[in-house]
Amino acid sequence: MKVWKQLYLLVWLAFLQIIIILLPVLGGSLVDLHALLGFIILGLAHYDYAMLKRSEAPNRLKRIAKSTAVLATIQVILGLVLYANVRMNVSIPLVQAIVFIHLIIALAIITQAASVATAYDMWEEHEYAK
Repeated sequence: MKVWKQLYLLVWLAFLQIIIILLPVLGGSLVDLHALLGFIILGLAHYDYAMLKRSEAPNRLKRIAKSTAVLATIQVILGLVLYANVRMNVSIPLVQAIVFIHLIIALAIITQAASVATAYDMWEEHEYAK
């Protein structure tokens, strides 16, 4: 898969993950699907960063991709805590604060992923030089 397609895939998976969790009827299978997508996004974010790191792309894109991968790692950790609360009935203190932070990080991931995907696409096509 071309790099730009893979970068945009991260954006759409992050979008899908947000939509899935916001559906009004939230059954257990949707929570599981949300968790599965979280792990896929984690792997894809780290893979995207590794690909960009080896490329000639501008350093700014590499830094943003790295921070996106770090945020995805934090997101999975928070997600596991929330999963334990929802699916395993583990009592977690300050769960609403964790949910809020989880949401903020999700929005940061989709924003940064979109930024990198668009900027990389423009860089690869030399659109900035026209």
